[in-house]
Amino acid sequence: MHQSAPIVPDRPGKTSFWTTRSAGRYDLPEDGSPGGTHAPAVGAGSLDHVRSAFWQAYRHLFPPHSLAAQTPNGSVVISWSVMDDPQARYPYAAPVMLRFEPELLDAMSRSDARQRLELAQDYEETVREGLRGYDPFARVPNARIVHLG
Repeated sequence: MHQSAPIVPDRPGKTSFWTTRSAGRYDLPEDGSPGGTHAPAVGAGSLDHVRSAFWQAYRHLFPPHSLAAQTPNGSVVISWSVMDDPQARYPYAAPVMLRFEPELLDAMSRSDARQRLELAQDYEETVREGLRGYDPFARVPNARIVHLG
């Protein structure tokens, strides 16, 4: 049986695995009724309310021009342009991926905005430890994965 290889974009700006996402467990139902955690539509790769709280809690750990996007499986990918840096081999820093345990996402979805931010901040030390030794200019730009939960 023949399986086709995944399509990989040949340049930035083309569709890639982290620029679009499908509805997940914590998204609003199709009818738009309340109860989900999906943020208002702000474009491809947008973060839902749960993942926005994590990004808000950790964005100070990254350069000011960093971007975070939600993947179809619910992870958050963070990267930034490094084109102007003399050490850069690639146009973007090696990505950092935040992966979440379902129990943590459940707790976050049951919380209000203030509680979500506090809960996310409780994991800052885990993120800091996960970034120890991270090299945004890595010769082979593999994602640094930080597991939360």
